[in-house]
Amino acid sequence: MKSMLRAVLALWLILAACVGACEQAQENPVVATVNGEALYQDEYAPVETSYLTNYAAMGVDVTDEAMRAYVQDLALTAAIEQMLVRQDMQAQGFLPLDAESEQWAVEQGTAAYEQALDDVGETLRDSLEADEQADMSEYALGYAQILGVTVEDYIDVYRTQLATVRYYDWLTADWPVTDEDVRDAFSGDGEITQEQHDELAAQIYQQRCQERLSARVDELADAAEVFFPE
Repeated sequence: MKSMLRAVLALWLILAACVGACEQAQENPVVATVNGEALYQDEYAPVETSYLTNYAAMGVDVTDEAMRAYVQDLALTAAIEQMLVRQDMQAQGFLPLDAESEQWAVEQGTAAYEQALDDVGETLRDSLEADEQADMSEYALGYAQILGVTVEDYIDVYRTQLATVRYYDWLTADWPVTDEDVRDAFSGDGEITQEQHDELAAQIYQQRCQERLSARVDELADAAEVFFPE
């Protein structure tokens, strides 16, 4: 079994090296320039994939050339809007994080990454019927390398999460959710419970965040300078 595991790991590492070499060899063209900042293909590609997948799941024929181009155009617009929001977060001082918040993001992201590796290791242990005492960390790390997932990816998720929370608070600072707002939204019988209150308050807050974000994106888009390569 140990020789089999070593063979699997060797194969994964070879594949990881090949993937890395291919990625370096491939071009990463600029798909748009937003306020002087380049939006690269590798930043746009995940958004495009998400849009194509979601539209296909809704029954849209994304293999049709015209429809695929339409969905890709929507995806590019979304990617540009995401960049505009990130630029605004930076302009308002929410990114980069302060030292204390950055340390929190590093700790949380690192812990989440290590837990993910442990989970992958256990899955591989079951799949390969490995001994309970076998150290699967190298195999899990090899798998992560193939996927191109790093601890920095996890840390960045927590950075973005924290910055987004603060950005939403800033957007809605003059529109707080009050007890009266919650009571008006409550449609049940009898007295509202604390759990119902908190749930409704969170829903109202999320709705207001989305309304303010949508309006902010419109403002940013109207003022933005966006150029596309010829």
